[in-house]
Amino acid sequence: MKKILLIVAAVVFMGVCIVVAAENAQGAGIHGKGQPGQGFQKKHGEMGMEMYSQLNLTDDQKAKIKEILESRRSQLSALKEDTSLNPEQKREKMRTIMETTDEQINQVLTPEQQQKYKEMKEKMRERMKERWQKKNQQGNPQTQETK
Repeated sequence: MKKILLIVAAVVFMGVCIVVAAENAQGAGIHGKGQPGQGFQKKHGEMGMEMYSQLNLTDDQKAKIKEILESRRSQLSALKEDTSLNPEQKREKMRTIMETTDEQINQVLTPEQQQKYKEMKEKMRERMKERWQKKNQQGNPQTQETK
């Protein structure tokens, strides 16, 4: 009888542990904070608002660009779920989606806005490159020693 109670208690304990672990994992996301991609989406949304204000977009341009970005978001989401592609194929397809989106946005913009948009993208690339380099240097101390 004691053996059965001990086994039942162990099974219940393991079940509770699994439930708690699953609940913690659901909200963990990257680095254990928030939902997966939540920070990126928030940052991306802020970037969109910054773009709107810096480019002085008309309401019509804002609506068209919003449609373009929503289409891109759904394409990227579908790509993320596609298990038939390997990571390199996914990267290539993502690059194509991003380039197409860029072309579509440029078609909505005036020549002056296109130039400003190009400058903004260059600055963003530089910031991303700097962050990537900084992250790699901090995350891999051997990199500095081997240089």
